[in-house]
Amino acid sequence: MARRRRFHLPSTIYHVMLRGNDGQPIFFSNEDRSRMCLLMQEGIERFGHSIHAFCFMTNHIHFAIQVGDVSISRIMQNLAFRYTRYINKKHKRIGHLFQGRFKSIVVDGKRYLKELVRYIHLNPVRANLVNQPEKYLWSSHRAYLELDEYTWLTRDHVLKNFGNSLNEAINNFNRFTLNGIGIEMEMDFKSGDSDGILGDEEFVDEFLETVEGCQNKEIELLELVLKLCKRFNLSEKDILSPGKQRLESHVRAILALFVRESKKLSLEELATFLARDPSGLSKLANRLERKCFLCPTLAAEINELREWIYNSEVQMSECQA
Repeated sequence: MARRRRFHLPSTIYHVMLRGNDGQPIFFSNEDRSRMCLLMQEGIERFGHSIHAFCFMTNHIHFAIQVGDVSISRIMQNLAFRYTRYINKKHKRIGHLFQGRFKSIVVDGKRYLKELVRYIHLNPVRANLVNQPEKYLWSSHRAYLELDEYTWLTRDHVLKNFGNSLNEAINNFNRFTLNGIGIEMEMDFKSGDSDGILGDEEFVDEFLETVEGCQNKEIELLELVLKLCKRFNLSEKDILSPGKQRLESHVRAILALFVRESKKLSLEELATFLARDPSGLSKLANRLERKCFLCPTLAAEINELREWIYNSEVQMSECQA
């Protein structure tokens, strides 16, 4: 089955699900949950997104995240990588903690954000862990009711829909959440539609039209080379040199991989630019792809680099202007 595309536009709201590998636990103590909260806070400070809701279950997590300029892929890859590193070091283990790619769907925030937050907060009730959502300690519901506090959690976006004063909004929000217990949700917060988008036809069409318009912009070869040189603190002369220094060779492999993924660029064009053989560049790309498959850390680094170049904040902000 083909992988579902990831979409990125600033201000987009996502329902994100991060699951343990083979359904295994991802939290082993409250200390682990507290560390996840710290990493979430650090991620917000670094990437500038908002978290409207969360719920930590034993073997999976739910988030309602609104992105800024940085894509959801980069945000979640960073969070998953740092938390996995913490767990592996603490428990003297190796390997994957999370099950493949995280799952995410785009949500029409104007229509469905409050329902999404309710859906997330009621997860422990549906799992029969508690009979009231405020009794579960590791979701954002208690923070909405001001029983707990997370300074990095964004509540205002949801609560403003429930009353003019804070007390009124909190009481109405709590009533709204409790009214959802035992009721089957009409919205599919797990899958969205076939494109992974939850919204009416007008929202879906407008979103796809906007994101396609932004992402159809292809990068030029020279721009790609210069961006990679800047990222790795190399000069164009270094990339063109005939030697096989490790860093320069690694950057050429990334160039070959990204060029091969492009609809506009070709390995033949890159080979001419670098004065190298196209088949050799193809082998470099294949070797890097195999390394990424075997090394999740390297794969995360390449994905983050890909997001930085192609899903760029610059391209999106230009499109929004």
